Amino acid sequence: MKWSLPILLPGLVAGYIFLFLAQEQHDSIVRQDISPALPTQMLNIFGHSYLNQIIAEALFIKTAVYYGGLTREMDDGNLKTMGQHFITMSQLHPKMLDIYYRAESVLAHRGDSHTRIANQILETGRSALPNQVALPFFEGFNYFYYLKNPIKAAEILRIASNILDAPQWIGHLASMLMGSGGNIRSGLIWLKGMLSTVQDEDEKARYEKDIHAFEKAMQVQLALDRYAHRHGDYPDSLTALVPADLAALPSWENDYLLDYQAPKLLLRKKSRH
Repeated sequence: MKWSLPILLPGLVAGYIFLFLAQEQHDSIVRQDISPALPTQMLNIFGHSYLNQIIAEALFIKTAVYYGGLTREMDDGNLKTMGQHFITMSQLHPKMLDIYYRAESVLAHRGDSHTRIANQILETGRSALPNQVALPFFEGFNYFYYLKNPIKAAEILRIASNILDAPQWIGHLASMLMGSGGNIRSGLIWLKGMLSTVQDEDEKARYEKDIHAFEKAMQVQLALDRYAHRHGDYPDSLTALVPADLAALPSWENDYLLDYQAPKLLLRKKSRH
């Protein structure tokens, strides 16, 4: 008798699920470690989308059962294995939204290496689900809060802000992060572009206030560039700009302040503590 894939498929799926459930039961009795998933190339050997979906969902159940049953903190080895599970799931069934929410909640806050793995998984999700605002928002948040990279965070949040029906504040936040990361030019351009789309008068006033702050910071940035062009390097202090390159340093009566970390000029929101 000649066996075809449609005939073999139910048996393969049932066998895989039986094996991983049996392994999970054994693991729950013997130890609290999660076993690695098989390599994606092996799981994807038949290239069958439905089979890939079933395997990804089975792996998701396995990770959810394991994580939900923990009575202690995961060690680094288990976190790496958990990351490998999520990578495998996202490669097998990239349109399964639950993968990305769970990966974010499990991995992102566990240290830089695991945050980067979470972002790698979220990138897969952004490609497969380009209309999901949450995925670039998660990735941008991770870059800003955990990896201390406001410029990269702003770039990702800018992608989120361009998704249809994305909240207006995401683009505004991206502009603020550009300023705090030292890219005042881009932040100013984005703010002006967003102002042109705003209808509410109170919201327009807030944008105009932010633009005014960015424009003042931009004058200082241009003075720094002039100084560097003339001297071959940026000054150690902003006071060196006065009066040759700037008549006076701007005052900051609003919510912003300049933070000069040569050669970068950062525009930051004042703390409200």
